[in-house]
Amino acid sequence: MCKLLLFAGTTEGRLLYERLSARGIEMDISVATEYGKELVEPLGGRIYAGRMSEEEMESAIRAGGYKAVIDATHPYADIVTKNIQRACRETETLYIRLLRKESRSFGHLVSCQNIGEAVEYLQSHSGNVLSTIGSKQVSELKALPGYQDRVFARVLPLPEAINACLAAGFSAKNIICMQGPFSQELNTAMLRQYDCRYLLTKNSGDAGGFEEKLRAAEEAGATVLVIERPIEEEGLSLEETEEKLLDLCGWKPAPSKKTHFPLYVSLTGRKIVVAGGGTIAQRRVSTLCRFTGAITVIAPALTEELHRREQAGEIRWEPRKFVASDLDGCFLAIAATDDRAVNAEVGRLAREQGIWVSVADAKEECTLFFPAIVETEQEVIGIVGSGNSHHRVSALAKRLREVVEDEDSSGKPR
Repeated sequence: MCKLLLFAGTTEGRLLYERLSARGIEMDISVATEYGKELVEPLGGRIYAGRMSEEEMESAIRAGGYKAVIDATHPYADIVTKNIQRACRETETLYIRLLRKESRSFGHLVSCQNIGEAVEYLQSHSGNVLSTIGSKQVSELKALPGYQDRVFARVLPLPEAINACLAAGFSAKNIICMQGPFSQELNTAMLRQYDCRYLLTKNSGDAGGFEEKLRAAEEAGATVLVIERPIEEEGLSLEETEEKLLDLCGWKPAPSKKTHFPLYVSLTGRKIVVAGGGTIAQRRVSTLCRFTGAITVIAPALTEELHRREQAGEIRWEPRKFVASDLDGCFLAIAATDDRAVNAEVGRLAREQGIWVSVADAKEECTLFFPAIVETEQEVIGIVGSGNSHHRVSALAKRLREVVEDEDSSGKPR
């Protein structure tokens, strides 16, 4: 039996639960709040609702007989992570950290090790503050003189969040109750609405809307105060965690016909649209640039590497969000944003129009699968897996490159 316990708290945790449950792997899930319970209830399975002490974690792990415990809690929930780690050590249970990667930083920002440093900085700088750190630490802002008038606290629309703000002395006019995700445009509008010169936030990663906050602050002329993550830790990405757990549980795909036919086509003169300007989009563009120059990247922001390609004339950049008309006359579309809804929309529109599409975060929505490429002066070799073992495909491509490089000029192996 392979039974897993997932401590959720992030989008990645919910996605992992969906993917593994779809493959028949039994998982129980622990969430800290009733709101978290509402989010995962539609997924099925046993749910532990409420914050657990280390002892309660140990008891649940022993009683459940889990093969592994996955920690997908928020990067700033350091106390929870430490408790999970200790509970796993005490019960001799495999601990796996699913860690949301930090976003890259750009623009004008001030790095703070903790909220105390942020308050100290604001004490010597005048101006209103939009706080997006949530309600757990909102009481610590009381140390800032005049905080009742200067600080506007954006929190979840939950009774406990509102009560925490009221208990800290915030008046109703300074409490903004909203559920994300928040776009750059909405963040900008809030900063301007409340005349905020500062945006207080945490580096919550791309999935947490960090870049949207940074760009909104840049647009509104506000300074960003970033509270850094409390502990330096290592972990696995969503894909790496999924692969590791599938292997741990001995999951094998049901025998079936191979559905990915290797179709090689010329991209010369074909319109290619890439929605997204992050690291995944960068990898896709890097591959495509070896075969064509007709690539349009649509994204509010680009990585430094994509900026370099745009300035070199290798790609065309539209600095905005994707719209349906972007697919007009398109041959191939790539959905590689950090927004699940946008990726799904790109995939749906492309499929409806008979356009080849690769959706980075949902292989079931793809009609084209990006291969690992092995090239020689005369040949191009593409390798595509089933979507369940990225590392196996990468390893096979590496071996093939070594074979190719080891051939002499006559084309015969040495």
